[in-house]
Formats: sequence, C-alpha cells, structure tokens
Amino acid sequence: MKEYRNKEVLIFQSAWELFSEKGFHDTTISEIAKKTGIGKGTVYEYFKSKEELVQKMIIFNLENAHEESVCSIKGIESPEEKLRIIGKIDIDRGMDILKTMKILQMIDDFDKVNMKNNVFEILNKRFIMIEGVIQEGMEKNIFNVDKSINGTVLYIGTMNNAMMVRNFTEERFVDMDNILEFIITKLKG
Repeated sequence: MKEYRNKEVLIFQSAWELFSEKGFHDTTISEIAKKTGIGKGTVYEYFKSKEELVQKMIIFNLENAHEESVCSIKGIESPEEKLRIIGKIDIDRGMDILKTMKILQMIDDFDKVNMKNNVFEILNKRFIMIEGVIQEGMEKNIFNVDKSINGTVLYIGTMNNAMMVRNFTEERFVDMDNILEFIITKLKG
C-alpha cells in the first residue's frame, strides 16, 4: 500500500465533504484548500487537478478498506467471524466508495483507463482475501458451497448490489447487516 502523507489525507477528507455537499463541478481547489487549512498551492503540490485528486481519493479509500480488513481478521480463528468482520468494514467503507464513484461519473474526459488498472489490482487482492476466507470455511465444514470462487462471487455480488440499491434509490431502505447475515446463511448451506 502506498504511504500517504498527513496533508494528502486531510485534503481527501476536505474534498470528500465538499464534493458531497456541493458536487464536483461546484467545488473549487481554493475551497478545498481553505477547508483543509492550507494554501491553494499546497493542494497543487499533491494533485495536478481535481480529477487527479478524486482518482487518488478512490485508490486511497479502496486501499484503506482492504488494509483494514486484512489487519482486522488477523488472529481470528473462525472463517464465519472473519467474513462478518470484512462485511462490517465493507458496509462502513462501501457507501463512501460508491458516493465517490458517483462523483467520478460527473467528470468529463476523465482518464478512467489509468484508474481502472489501479482499482482492478486492489479489488483483485480483496477478491483473493475473501476467497481465502471462504475456502478456509469450506475446509472446516462451516461453509457449504461447491467452489470457493462461487461463494466469493455470492458475497461480493450481493454486497455490491445491495449497497448500490441503498445508495442510488433513496426511497428504498436496505439493511446491510441483514444482507450480510443472509449471505453468511447462504454460504453455510
């Protein structure tokens, strides 16, 4: 994982708040700098543009969520409990990531190919981690699925779809904790 400097993280936090309140196009680098308590030039020392800031913010969010999951399940014996911990982190972090992706969609001429490779690498690590937990659960006769990859797709697909419904349809309420328990029940067979 890339090491982030404190100012970068503070800029991400300020930008996130402003983008969430005002939208991408109506937020200026000057406003981000002011909210962070630094000069506008300092923001440009870290990021060439708002587009680059958003790109790096997404990578930061994904890397942090993955690293938090890896650290949180160390020393946990039960694969079921590991999956529950990963799920809670996904729930806490997932909504922020979806909102950030929504901001990305507002950016014209954004270099999505460059970001695509970075995002894929992090998501692949996450996939492998979850598949390992499910495989461990299968070996301990806790999870009853035919292949660990199928259980991984069940987990990731259901969680991602439920978060999207929760985020993009304001009239519908999705209880993510119930969704997580539903997935675990299905994996147990």
